[in-house]
Amino acid sequence: MNRVVRSGAGGSASREGGFALAIVVWFIAGMSLLVSGIVATSRTDTHMAQLHVARAKAAAVGDGAIQLMMAEWVAGRIETSLEEGLPNRRFRLGELEAEVTLVPAAGLVDLNSASGEVLAALFTLAAGLDAGEAQTVADNVVKWRSSKTGSRGRSQGFLAFTAIEDLLRVDGVSRTLLDAVRDYVVAGLVTRGGDASLSPELVLEVLALSNPKKAEALRRKRALAGPSRPGSRAVKGGIGSGPFRADARIRYGDRTWLRRRWLDAGSDAGSMLSWRSLRNEPPRVIYDS
Repeated sequence: MNRVVRSGAGGSASREGGFALAIVVWFIAGMSLLVSGIVATSRTDTHMAQLHVARAKAAAVGDGAIQLMMAEWVAGRIETSLEEGLPNRRFRLGELEAEVTLVPAAGLVDLNSASGEVLAALFTLAAGLDAGEAQTVADNVVKWRSSKTGSRGRSQGFLAFTAIEDLLRVDGVSRTLLDAVRDYVVAGLVTRGGDASLSPELVLEVLALSNPKKAEALRRKRALAGPSRPGSRAVKGGIGSGPFRADARIRYGDRTWLRRRWLDAGSDAGSMLSWRSLRNEPPRVIYDS
């Protein structure tokens, strides 16, 4: 009897010890998970903070470089040739360098006025859609903007697309398609004047598919144009007679950031500058081609 009692007591102690060990193991595992969560959260917070710093620096450097580019352009210190391409220059601000390019809005595809044929060609060449799908999306764009402007028309100042991102409201347009065409389109601006021969090469290819005569005329103008000093053309004519886009590319760390601004000739009230800002796009990371 005594041996049985002692054996039962030992078994109870063993079970209690095993239970305590299990509690310790679970406690350690829980603490490990908690520490891992804290470390992961800290890394995420650090990454987000670094991202915000990079975005702020890209905006500041990009804006500064664009202002310097405009000052140089208005003063006539930037030579350009239609045969060579768009006005382009590099600027160093502090430890970072920005490359600025000016693109006339008149040389882009206007989402509010482009024909279905032009839009279909754009979706084919820029986004890689097949001809049938591209035409369907183009027809949807035309229908959508027609339903928004109705009979009022654009001449009265009504625009269906007030921003390029409005394209996402059209059936068949995905974020991927928008990102593919956003460098070649304009929306929400009256693209008066400007030099359409300064179109990006892909836009000329779009025109070659939809309007061969116009594309050929623009290419001839490029071929015949010699180097020129635009001087005050940024205000009175040429690229600056209508709205235009200023792209600043900034290399920061292992990423390239794009700061994009839409500008126009003329000054805002109280400003001594010969140009004014129409719209600023948030800096975003781009991939070098």
